[in-house]
Amino acid sequence: MRDLPSGAVLLALAREVLVSELMPLLPEERRSDALLVARCMAIAQREAETGEIPEHELRLFYGAGTDSDQLLARFARDLRNGAFENSPDRELCARAMLWRLTVAKLRQSNPEFLAANGLG
Repeated sequence: MRDLPSGAVLLALAREVLVSELMPLLPEERRSDALLVARCMAIAQREAETGEIPEHELRLFYGAGTDSDQLLARFARDLRNGAFENSPDRELCARAMLWRLTVAKLRQSNPEFLAANGLG
Protein backbone atom coordinates (compact mmCIF):
# COMPACT_ATOMS: atom_id res chain seq x y z
CA MET A 1 0.00 0.00 0.00
CA ARG A 2 1.28 3.46 -0.89
CA ASP A 3 1.23 6.47 1.35
CA LEU A 4 -1.35 9.15 0.80
CA PRO A 5 -1.51 11.44 -1.03
CA SER A 6 -0.80 9.48 -4.17
CA GLY A 7 1.79 10.46 -6.74
CA ALA A 8 -0.94 11.69 -9.07
CA VAL A 9 -2.35 13.95 -6.35
CA LEU A 10 1.12 15.29 -5.55
CA LEU A 11 1.75 16.05 -9.21
CA ALA A 12 -1.57 17.89 -9.46
CA LEU A 13 -0.74 19.95 -6.37
CA ALA A 14 2.76 20.80 -7.62
CA ARG A 15 1.38 21.75 -11.04
CA GLU A 16 -1.23 24.01 -9.45
CA VAL A 17 1.42 25.79 -7.37
CA LEU A 18 3.62 26.19 -10.44
CA VAL A 19 0.84 27.61 -12.61
CA SER A 20 -1.01 29.78 -10.12
CA GLU A 21 1.72 30.97 -7.79
CA LEU A 22 5.16 30.66 -9.39
CA MET A 23 4.51 31.32 -13.06
CA PRO A 24 3.20 34.88 -12.49
CA LEU A 25 6.49 35.68 -10.72
CA LEU A 26 8.61 34.60 -13.68
CA PRO A 27 9.84 36.99 -16.35
CA GLU A 28 7.64 36.89 -19.46
CA GLU A 29 10.34 35.17 -21.55
CA ARG A 30 10.45 32.20 -19.09
CA ARG A 31 6.72 31.61 -18.74
CA SER A 32 6.57 29.38 -21.80
CA ASP A 33 9.21 27.15 -20.16
CA ALA A 34 7.11 26.95 -17.00
CA LEU A 35 4.04 26.14 -19.08
CA LEU A 36 5.94 23.31 -20.77
CA VAL A 37 6.89 21.92 -17.34
CA ALA A 38 3.24 22.20 -16.24
CA ARG A 39 2.09 20.29 -19.33
CA CYS A 40 4.66 17.55 -18.68
CA MET A 41 3.44 17.31 -15.10
CA ALA A 42 -0.15 16.95 -16.32
CA ILE A 43 0.85 14.10 -18.64
CA ALA A 44 2.73 12.37 -15.82
CA GLN A 45 -0.30 12.82 -13.56
CA ARG A 46 -2.64 11.21 -16.10
CA GLU A 47 -0.18 8.35 -16.61
CA ALA A 48 -0.03 7.80 -12.85
CA GLU A 49 -3.83 7.77 -12.67
CA THR A 50 -4.44 5.45 -15.61
CA GLY A 51 -1.35 3.24 -15.46
CA GLU A 52 0.24 1.71 -18.50
CA ILE A 53 -1.41 1.64 -21.88
CA PRO A 54 -3.74 -1.33 -22.36
CA GLU A 55 -1.82 -4.45 -23.22
CA HIS A 56 -4.43 -7.15 -22.71
CA GLU A 57 -5.11 -7.51 -26.43
CA LEU A 58 -1.41 -7.64 -27.26
CA ARG A 59 -1.01 -10.42 -24.70
CA LEU A 60 -3.87 -12.32 -26.33
CA PHE A 61 -2.35 -11.74 -29.77
CA TYR A 62 1.22 -12.78 -28.85
CA GLY A 63 0.70 -14.88 -25.75
CA ALA A 64 1.40 -14.28 -22.08
CA GLY A 65 4.77 -14.09 -20.40
CA THR A 66 6.17 -11.01 -22.09
CA ASP A 67 6.44 -7.60 -20.47
CA SER A 68 4.59 -4.64 -21.95
CA ASP A 69 7.69 -2.96 -23.42
CA GLN A 70 8.61 -6.15 -25.27
CA LEU A 71 5.04 -6.58 -26.51
CA LEU A 72 4.94 -3.04 -27.89
CA ALA A 73 8.38 -3.43 -29.47
CA ARG A 74 7.33 -6.69 -31.13
CA PHE A 75 4.07 -5.16 -32.37
CA ALA A 76 5.95 -2.15 -33.81
CA ARG A 77 8.51 -4.43 -35.47
CA ASP A 78 5.76 -6.60 -36.97
CA LEU A 79 3.97 -3.51 -38.29
CA ARG A 80 7.18 -2.20 -39.92
CA ASN A 81 7.94 -5.60 -41.45
CA GLY A 82 4.45 -6.04 -42.90
CA ALA A 83 3.75 -9.16 -40.83
CA PHE A 84 -0.01 -8.62 -40.98
CA GLU A 85 -0.41 -7.81 -44.68
CA ASN A 86 -0.96 -11.38 -45.91
CA SER A 87 -3.70 -12.26 -43.45
CA PRO A 88 -6.89 -10.18 -43.60
CA ASP A 89 -7.97 -11.34 -40.13
CA ARG A 90 -4.61 -10.52 -38.50
CA GLU A 91 -4.43 -7.22 -40.37
CA LEU A 92 -7.88 -6.23 -39.13
CA CYS A 93 -6.93 -7.20 -35.58
CA ALA A 94 -3.63 -5.29 -35.82
CA ARG A 95 -5.40 -2.17 -37.10
CA ALA A 96 -7.90 -2.36 -34.23
CA MET A 97 -5.08 -2.77 -31.69
CA LEU A 98 -3.14 0.12 -33.19
CA TRP A 99 -6.22 2.35 -32.98
CA ARG A 100 -6.89 1.42 -29.34
CA LEU A 101 -3.24 1.91 -28.38
CA THR A 102 -3.23 5.32 -30.08
CA VAL A 103 -6.39 6.42 -28.29
CA ALA A 104 -4.99 5.18 -24.96
CA LYS A 105 -1.79 7.18 -25.44
CA LEU A 106 -3.77 10.27 -26.45
CA ARG A 107 -5.92 9.86 -23.35
CA GLN A 108 -2.72 10.24 -21.33
CA SER A 109 -0.87 12.82 -23.38
CA ASN A 110 -3.54 14.97 -25.06
CA PRO A 111 -7.12 14.33 -23.92
CA GLU A 112 -8.15 17.73 -25.26
CA PHE A 113 -7.46 16.48 -28.80
CA LEU A 114 -9.70 13.48 -28.23
CA ALA A 115 -12.49 15.65 -26.83
CA ALA A 116 -12.19 18.17 -29.68
CA ASN A 117 -12.56 15.35 -32.20
CA GLY A 118 -15.45 13.60 -30.50
CA LEU A 119 -13.33 10.71 -29.22
CA GLY A 120 -13.10 11.68 -25.54
